[in-house]
Amino acid sequence: MPEREQIIKTVTAHLSGILPGMSVENPDIDKDLRDFAEYDSLSILEVLVWLESEFSLSIPDEELIVDNFSSVGKMVDYVIAHR
Repeated sequence: MPEREQIIKTVTAHLSGILPGMSVENPDIDKDLRDFAEYDSLSILEVLVWLESEFSLSIPDEELIVDNFSSVGKMVDYVIAHR
């Protein structure tokens, strides 16, 4: 499985535990996660901490912008660019 597809599966599986209604089988990777009421400031922080841990990243403060992490696709692009 290509790296991008594996990261999409990993991120989607994690988010589906936080966001009811997130499709694991057929994820819309461009859907704005802020459309989910559960994707609030606390869950965003938890997702960022998880991303750092899961993918051995360190997200600098200046990149902690919600728009950088507002969809599965953006998270995957960020992980690939910063690994």
